[in-house]
Amino acid sequence: MSKLVGDSLPPEVLAALDGRDLERKIGPAYLLLTGDEDGLPRPCMLSAGELLAVDERRLRIALWPGTRTAANLARGGRAVLCYVEPGSVLYVRGPVRPLEDASGALACFELAVASVESDMHAGMPVTSGIRFAVERGDPASVAEAWDRQLAPLRDRR
Repeated sequence: MSKLVGDSLPPEVLAALDGRDLERKIGPAYLLLTGDEDGLPRPCMLSAGELLAVDERRLRIALWPGTRTAANLARGGRAVLCYVEPGSVLYVRGPVRPLEDASGALACFELAVASVESDMHAGMPVTSGIRFAVERGDPASVAEAWDRQLAPLRDRR
Protein backbone atom coordinates (compact mmCIF):
# COMPACT_ATOMS: atom_id res chain seq x y z
CA MET A 1 0.00 0.00 0.00
CA SER A 2 1.42 3.37 -0.96
CA LYS A 3 1.89 6.10 1.62
CA LEU A 4 1.68 9.86 1.04
CA VAL A 5 5.07 11.47 1.63
CA GLY A 6 4.27 15.03 0.52
CA ASP A 7 3.38 17.39 -2.27
CA SER A 8 6.83 18.15 -3.66
CA LEU A 9 9.55 16.24 -5.47
CA PRO A 10 12.00 14.56 -3.07
CA PRO A 11 15.71 15.40 -3.42
CA GLU A 12 16.53 12.11 -5.22
CA VAL A 13 13.97 12.84 -7.96
CA LEU A 14 15.15 16.45 -8.28
CA ALA A 15 18.74 15.25 -8.67
CA ALA A 16 17.85 12.51 -11.17
CA LEU A 17 15.80 14.83 -13.39
CA ASP A 18 17.65 18.16 -13.06
CA GLY A 19 18.83 18.14 -16.69
CA ARG A 20 22.52 18.20 -15.75
CA ASP A 21 25.27 15.62 -16.18
CA LEU A 22 23.07 13.70 -18.62
CA GLU A 23 25.70 11.19 -19.72
CA ARG A 24 25.82 9.88 -16.15
CA LYS A 25 22.02 9.52 -16.18
CA ILE A 26 21.83 7.11 -19.10
CA GLY A 27 20.24 3.86 -17.95
CA PRO A 28 17.32 4.58 -15.61
CA ALA A 29 13.88 4.68 -17.20
CA TYR A 30 10.75 6.21 -15.73
CA LEU A 31 7.18 5.13 -16.39
CA LEU A 32 4.63 7.85 -17.12
CA LEU A 33 0.96 6.83 -16.88
CA THR A 34 -1.80 8.75 -18.62
CA GLY A 35 -5.39 7.89 -19.52
CA ASP A 36 -6.52 7.05 -23.04
CA GLU A 37 -9.87 8.38 -24.28
CA ASP A 38 -11.50 5.05 -23.42
CA GLY A 39 -10.27 5.35 -19.82
CA LEU A 40 -7.57 2.67 -20.07
CA PRO A 41 -4.15 3.49 -18.62
CA ARG A 42 -1.43 4.32 -21.15
CA PRO A 43 2.17 3.61 -20.03
CA CYS A 44 5.07 5.48 -21.59
CA MET A 45 8.75 4.83 -20.86
CA LEU A 46 10.85 8.01 -20.52
CA SER A 47 14.47 8.87 -19.80
CA ALA A 48 16.25 11.74 -18.08
CA GLY A 49 16.47 13.27 -21.56
CA GLU A 50 12.69 13.70 -21.70
CA LEU A 51 11.97 14.86 -18.15
CA LEU A 52 13.07 18.05 -16.41
CA ALA A 53 12.42 18.83 -12.75
CA VAL A 54 12.20 22.62 -12.85
CA ASP A 55 11.76 22.83 -9.09
CA GLU A 56 10.17 20.75 -6.36
CA ARG A 57 6.64 21.47 -7.62
CA ARG A 58 7.01 21.31 -11.43
CA LEU A 59 8.07 18.49 -13.74
CA ARG A 60 8.31 19.13 -17.47
CA ILE A 61 7.95 16.46 -20.15
CA ALA A 62 9.14 16.41 -23.79
CA LEU A 63 7.48 13.86 -26.06
CA TRP A 64 7.36 13.10 -29.75
CA PRO A 65 4.27 14.77 -31.20
CA GLY A 66 1.60 12.45 -32.54
CA THR A 67 2.03 9.81 -29.85
CA ARG A 68 -0.94 8.58 -27.84
CA THR A 69 0.71 9.79 -24.65
CA ALA A 70 1.12 13.30 -26.11
CA ALA A 71 -2.55 13.25 -27.17
CA ASN A 72 -3.59 12.15 -23.67
CA LEU A 73 -1.60 14.93 -22.05
CA ALA A 74 -2.85 17.52 -24.56
CA ARG A 75 -6.40 16.76 -23.41
CA GLY A 76 -5.39 17.83 -19.91
CA GLY A 77 -6.19 15.78 -16.90
CA ARG A 78 -3.71 14.08 -14.62
CA ALA A 79 -0.66 11.87 -14.94
CA VAL A 80 1.49 9.69 -12.69
CA LEU A 81 5.27 9.40 -12.98
CA CYS A 82 6.73 6.23 -11.44
CA TYR A 83 10.25 6.71 -10.08
CA VAL A 84 11.75 3.31 -9.27
CA GLU A 85 15.35 2.97 -8.13
CA PRO A 86 17.03 0.66 -5.61
CA GLY A 87 15.47 1.42 -2.24
CA SER A 88 12.96 3.91 -3.62
CA VAL A 89 9.55 3.59 -5.27
CA LEU A 90 7.74 6.91 -5.69
CA TYR A 91 4.59 7.91 -7.54
CA VAL A 92 4.43 11.57 -8.55
CA ARG A 93 0.86 12.62 -9.33
CA GLY A 94 -0.61 15.83 -10.64
CA PRO A 95 -2.48 17.79 -13.29
CA VAL A 96 -0.76 18.39 -16.62
CA ARG A 97 -0.88 21.38 -18.95
CA PRO A 98 0.57 21.77 -22.45
CA LEU A 99 3.56 24.06 -23.06
CA GLU A 100 4.49 25.59 -26.39
CA ASP A 101 7.67 24.47 -28.13
CA ALA A 102 8.82 27.28 -30.40
CA SER A 103 10.60 24.79 -32.66
CA GLY A 104 7.50 22.61 -33.05
CA ALA A 105 9.69 19.51 -32.88
CA LEU A 106 8.35 18.26 -29.54
CA ALA A 107 5.13 18.04 -27.59
CA CYS A 108 5.93 19.73 -24.26
CA PHE A 109 3.98 19.56 -21.01
CA GLU A 110 4.22 20.52 -17.36
CA LEU A 111 3.04 18.34 -14.49
CA ALA A 112 2.19 20.32 -11.35
CA VAL A 113 3.13 18.06 -8.45
CA ALA A 114 0.03 17.49 -6.32
CA SER A 115 1.22 14.48 -4.35
CA VAL A 116 4.13 12.10 -3.98
CA GLU A 117 3.54 8.62 -2.59
CA SER A 118 6.04 5.95 -1.52
CA ASP A 119 5.41 2.27 -2.16
CA MET A 120 8.08 0.54 -0.13
CA HIS A 121 7.43 -2.66 1.80
CA ALA A 122 9.35 -3.64 4.94
CA GLY A 123 11.51 -6.69 4.37
CA MET A 124 11.01 -6.58 0.59
CA PRO A 125 13.20 -3.77 -0.75
CA VAL A 126 13.25 -2.89 -4.43
CA THR A 127 16.73 -3.76 -5.67
CA SER A 128 16.56 -2.46 -9.25
CA GLY A 129 14.63 0.01 -11.33
CA ILE A 130 13.65 -0.16 -14.98
CA ARG A 131 16.81 0.26 -17.05
CA PHE A 132 17.89 0.60 -20.67
CA ALA A 133 21.23 0.55 -22.49
CA VAL A 134 22.68 2.45 -25.44
CA GLU A 135 23.55 -0.19 -28.05
CA ARG A 136 24.32 2.08 -31.01
CA GLY A 137 26.29 5.29 -30.82
CA ASP A 138 28.16 6.52 -27.81
CA PRO A 139 26.81 7.81 -24.50
CA ALA A 140 28.25 11.30 -25.10
CA SER A 141 26.21 11.73 -28.30
CA VAL A 142 23.08 10.49 -26.52
CA ALA A 143 23.64 13.02 -23.74
CA GLU A 144 24.15 15.81 -26.32
CA ALA A 145 20.88 14.88 -28.05
CA TRP A 146 19.10 14.83 -24.69
CA ASP A 147 20.49 18.26 -23.85
CA ARG A 148 19.04 19.63 -27.11
CA GLN A 149 15.75 17.87 -26.41
CA LEU A 150 15.49 19.43 -22.94
CA ALA A 151 16.19 22.94 -24.27
CA PRO A 152 12.49 23.76 -24.94
CA LEU A 153 11.69 22.81 -21.33
CA ARG A 154 14.27 25.13 -19.77
CA ASP A 155 13.83 28.83 -18.94
CA ARG A 156 10.03 28.93 -19.14
CA ARG A 157 7.91 30.79 -16.67
